[in-house]
Order: sequence, then structure tokens, then C-alpha cells
Amino acid sequence: MTAESGLKWLLRFISLTTVLAFLAAVMPQSWLAYLANRAVPGTPTGILFTYLARALMAMYALAGLLCFIMSTDIPRYLPLIWVLGVASLVGAAAGLIALFAAVPPDHRVGFFWVVFGDVAEGLAQAILLVLLLLRLPRRRGQRAPAQMTEKDLIA
Repeated sequence: MTAESGLKWLLRFISLTTVLAFLAAVMPQSWLAYLANRAVPGTPTGILFTYLARALMAMYALAGLLCFIMSTDIPRYLPLIWVLGVASLVGAAAGLIALFAAVPPDHRVGFFWVVFGDVAEGLAQAILLVLLLLRLPRRRGQRAPAQMTEKDLIA
């Protein structure tokens, strides 16, 4: 398997697992409140909670759709895939640091581990994504990501 085909299948896997978040973004309010209270009993599920949960799930679904589109033409979307990989790597690492800094050790139970699993999976996918990107053969005339200019990104 080449790095490009591995990248294509990783993007499609990410797409498959994240586009399903659309279901959570449009689920009935009663289901959302039930699931929130199952995860953390007593969670207030007012308008702010509903808005933030639905917006987050819609963003996950959008990211999944974009990953699928990018998987259809790796060379064309390579600069965007680099942005996705680096941003995911930084975001997931910062998320893990923030999670452990914000939650004291004696409160790391239940839903904490669900969040940890989600962010850790994102970090693992980001690491694999960047490793596959680094293994891609350079095409003739192609610049390394650090050497890309605004003109390269538009082309």
C-alpha cells in the first residue's frame, strides 16, 4: 500500500466516523436531553447546551464530508490535507492538555473517559495523517509545506 492510498483510506475512515455526527445534530431535543443526563446526571439542557452540542456535531459532520471530498483527489487537495493534519495534531494535543489540567484527578470518572477517548482518537488519527503526508513522494516542482507560498495554495 502506498502512502497516497493509505491517506485516501484514512480520510475515508475519518469521514465515515465523523459524518454520522449529523444524526446527533438533528436528533429531537428530548433525545439530546436524555443522552446528556445519562452521561452526566443533572446536566442542565437549556438553550446554550443544545446550541453548543448541535453546533459541535454539525462541525464534526462537515469535517467528515470535507475529508471524503479530499480523499477523492489527494494531489489536488494536498495543501488542505496538510492544514487538516497539522491543525488536528495541535488541536488534539492542546485538548488533552486542557482536559487533564481542568479536571482534578479525583474527578476523572465516567464521562471524562469518553471525552478522553474521543480526543485521544483524534490525536492518533492526526499523527497517522501527518506521518502518511510525510511519506508521500514529492512530485516534480512541488514545494515542501513549509516552503509553500500563497500562490501555491491558490494554484
